[in-house]
Amino acid sequence: MRYMVECRGGADARTAVLPLLERLLDALPYYGAGDMDTAHRGALSTVLALRLPDDRVEAQPMEAHLGYTVSYTYRGSSSGYRKAFFHGSTPTPASAAVEAGVEGVNRKLNADWWGRYSLAVLTDAVRQHVGINLHTGKLAADLSAFGSAFLPALAAGYSAVFQHGYQPTVGALQALRAAGLTTEACDRLRTALTDRQLIANLNEALGRGGTSTIASMWFLYNLWMALKALGSADVDADIRAAGTAGLAVPVQLRPGNWWNGEYVDWYVPLSGADVWDTARTTITARMPEKSATVFVGDPPPLPVFRDVSLDHGYSRSLCLWGRLDKYRPHSDSCLGRGTEVLMADGSVRPVEEIRTGDEVTTDRGTGRVVLVESPKRAGRTLYSVNGLPVFATSGHPFRAAGDGGSLRRAVDPWQLADTAPTTIAAGVGSLTPGTELAGLTPTGPRAVTVRAVLPHDATPDDDERVYDLVVDDGQRHNARYYVGGPDEFLAVEAETADPLHDPVATLAVVAAMDAALDAVRERLPDPHLLPAALATTPALTGMADAARRAARLEPRHTPPRPPVPGAEHYLRDGRWDAHASAVENHLVRQYGRVLRRCAAAATAPPPAAGRFTVLVQDVELVGDLPLDVTAELRLELEVPGRDDDPDRVQRLPVARADREQAWWFTLDAAVDFGRRDDPPGPTVLTGRLVAGKVVVGRFRAALPREPTTWPGREHFLFDQGAAVVGRIAVEQQRSGDVDHTPPGDAGSNRPARVRAALACGRWLGQRIAAHLDHGG
Repeated sequence: MRYMVECRGGADARTAVLPLLERLLDALPYYGAGDMDTAHRGALSTVLALRLPDDRVEAQPMEAHLGYTVSYTYRGSSSGYRKAFFHGSTPTPASAAVEAGVEGVNRKLNADWWGRYSLAVLTDAVRQHVGINLHTGKLAADLSAFGSAFLPALAAGYSAVFQHGYQPTVGALQALRAAGLTTEACDRLRTALTDRQLIANLNEALGRGGTSTIASMWFLYNLWMALKALGSADVDADIRAAGTAGLAVPVQLRPGNWWNGEYVDWYVPLSGADVWDTARTTITARMPEKSATVFVGDPPPLPVFRDVSLDHGYSRSLCLWGRLDKYRPHSDSCLGRGTEVLMADGSVRPVEEIRTGDEVTTDRGTGRVVLVESPKRAGRTLYSVNGLPVFATSGHPFRAAGDGGSLRRAVDPWQLADTAPTTIAAGVGSLTPGTELAGLTPTGPRAVTVRAVLPHDATPDDDERVYDLVVDDGQRHNARYYVGGPDEFLAVEAETADPLHDPVATLAVVAAMDAALDAVRERLPDPHLLPAALATTPALTGMADAARRAARLEPRHTPPRPPVPGAEHYLRDGRWDAHASAVENHLVRQYGRVLRRCAAAATAPPPAAGRFTVLVQDVELVGDLPLDVTAELRLELEVPGRDDDPDRVQRLPVARADREQAWWFTLDAAVDFGRRDDPPGPTVLTGRLVAGKVVVGRFRAALPREPTTWPGREHFLFDQGAAVVGRIAVEQQRSGDVDHTPPGDAGSNRPARVRAALACGRWLGQRIAAHLDHGG
């Protein structure tokens, strides 16, 4: 390119503009350049930090105990959440230019929009590093919506960094401007782009495929940026001229497309990884408070004051108590009263009248109701389908028609995936108009097309109940039964995790449940208060140690296994035990994945000293994906900015079509990137999940160098349109994490993993019980 600029310069090729233009060309970032990525994402994260709403930091709510109450007052120095999480953040020329450039493309992408985007990204960072139970569906939907809205302005943001934030191009442009030669430089560059030899070289590189095509497209993108920065009045006209001269411009980089968000292959949408390095101190910090304990008495004694600090208090305040708690979690999902259930004799009965022992129609014939759960509705919206007498909460599972695609559907598929994670293995899609559900009519089974999904807001009745039926049809699975009528019924099932999907993880959950249940019954008369009571549970810093210690024991020291739970596990004195269901739901939703990952990591082979190794544990796909399940899946992982390291890109096979699970993969694979150079700050890891030649999802993770306080860090997977399509659990593996695993008893060794899982469960259950016994 430099040669063509000089040659097309003609007789005055040695004029002052040439060395300055050559400097600009040399400054163009190569594809995947770590310093350009840092500058670009740094400018975006600065805008997020400056625009986070600065609502007042709230202390935890008052707690009511037997005989006394405890209220709290925040005693920290930060008046608002922006100052607390992003203290010291100041505008930069790049961040100011990004904000102006993005709003210039779309006026709706203003300060208020950035503030809402910032809250979603910060909440995602908390989710990754603290593990607070959140409304994942709403968070995923918001990150998708914000990311999709930003893509058409992506080039404007990149152009702002190209001109004001990436120092090599900033310096070269400043030199041209100081010399008053930007117009001449633009003319030279425009002319060079029509050179036949240059076009031939570029066309050859673009046609090779693979990394050559990727690098060439990136080069052209930056040439368009250079033309714009040099003051071209119409870059699209310059591109058309190059195309007329024979340049095979890829469709993403053609006139208009390059500026309007068509070229996005290089970009991973913003997520918690982008604010972690700035906000990490506050995300993991304890929050200072003053407590006031008031005991019951007549007259009441004076309050007892003391200074306290809350583990991860700022993060919990942001997500659970303050005015910015936009992603507070929902409880489990059920069917509302008035939902008609098809009985075994062909009659229908309202779900609120169903009792244990009743017989209903299932897809296999007759099934017996073995458990009826009836938690409070708690203000949740119910949804009806096609005007049928069916009223379901957002995460309740409906069966999809046919065997292909997602086998379960819900209004909020993430809610179902969180509450009953084993349902992901067969696929969880959205229940929206146009989808087809498994149905039943008087003439037999048939597919029912969803025509309308209507919301029904909650009533003022605080004691209103919703219902979930566990049906036994002789098989150990979630039996499907039918609701609706009178002539058209839809297949649904209980919203419950399959205990046989991963028996080792189930053992951990049951061990935790056994250790915690008595304390929950004693301390919480109302089991619906369990999530709030456990919102301040301390960090799980000791669970991994307990798992490693158990893994290295001899097999003869394996403790007795608790029984895999059935419906009887949730009965007490012959009646449904709301406490048992509440504990199981909380453990599965909040800790189920963590328990499995912790047990698996405890038995993983240790990495070699001085190596940078990443442990990839789970890949979960949620929603309606255009995924060819017959194609081979692979995971491509990369540590950017280490071009001299031949191991910086690693490819990991995920699954083939003959795998029984098509949407959830528990890999537990250690990926070695070679010797590390110990860069400062967190290590950035990027990855792509690829099916054949199609990129299913991309992610970006900031792996902190300090030990984690939340095992099993999860990162969202984004598709090409910035929509969240799943999540992946990745964590940096350190030598100290697994150095106690005995030889010959590692990896897939089941006895060691069982011991680790039981230890994780008992440790967690005891921690929960102790937390409740001490009043939080």
